[in-house]
Amino acid sequence: MTAFLTNSENRSRIMAMIVAMVRDFELADDLFQETVIEILKNKHRYDATRSFVPWACGIARNVVLQHWRRQTNAPTSGLTNIIADLAMISAEGDDEVWRRERTALRGCVQRLPDRMQNLLLLRYGHNVKGMALAKSANIRQGSIRTTLTRLRAQLRQCIQEKVSGSDLRANA
Repeated sequence: MTAFLTNSENRSRIMAMIVAMVRDFELADDLFQETVIEILKNKHRYDATRSFVPWACGIARNVVLQHWRRQTNAPTSGLTNIIADLAMISAEGDDEVWRRERTALRGCVQRLPDRMQNLLLLRYGHNVKGMALAKSANIRQGSIRTTLTRLRAQLRQCIQEKVSGSDLRANA
């Protein structure tokens, strides 16, 4: 069981699902730790003939839903289920596609100017937000949201181009 948890791709996919649900990296990190504890408590329930990541993501989904039930400012119950279902769909995706997209993302980020790489690192690596992000990245606060939206769109397009290109080369 610990071999599954120490695999960086498995950890990344579980964490990505949690982040997709809660949209806060610090909270996601805490919930990931709770998820690991629950996985270890329930390891006897894991069926080794099935894929580990969807099973673990199911546990993560339940941990996040329990967290939301304890919160007063949680999304409405209908919305929590939709978010959880969408996150599970992404977690059950093809492992090879996941690998290609992660590799493409690394390449796309490396092609960005240093200033934009720094902005992404501050926001998504260190969970810096608002005025602190604007100051740290040396960008006007009113421009942060627009800049991040454009960066995410640029990265999505770059990833799609790289993944599509690798599909074409693989089929040639």
